[in-house]
Amino acid sequence: MRVSTGLKGVEAEPSPPLEELRFQRCTWCSTVTFRARLLCPVCSSTDLRWERGPAAGKVCGVMQLGRKGHGPRTVMVVELGSGVRVRCEVEDAPIGLIAYGARVTAVEAAPNGVPVFRLDPVRDERW
Repeated sequence: MRVSTGLKGVEAEPSPPLEELRFQRCTWCSTVTFRARLLCPVCSSTDLRWERGPAAGKVCGVMQLGRKGHGPRTVMVVELGSGVRVRCEVEDAPIGLIAYGARVTAVEAAPNGVPVFRLDPVRDERW
């Protein structure tokens, strides 16, 4: 993520990774939503509770979406350590370089409720 500092050629430091993500879970149907809601979007129950989960996970799906008049954006599905799967956006990674099973960490929660993730550096793992 690039943050403008008002000075040409000067960029702010990248934001540190989040420690945890907050989300709402419906107690009736177990649907998870990252936006604050009064009703469950699936069963319309009002019995929603806030939960916390890890801000790291692995990539389960990747796609590139395009809209008329806008450039393409990369969207991925991430499975968090708690088993919750979330649709999110990825920061600074071309679609061809995102492998299934790659480790990612959340860097921010956007105002619209969609978390933004960054690819973790690849570790030298031996087979």
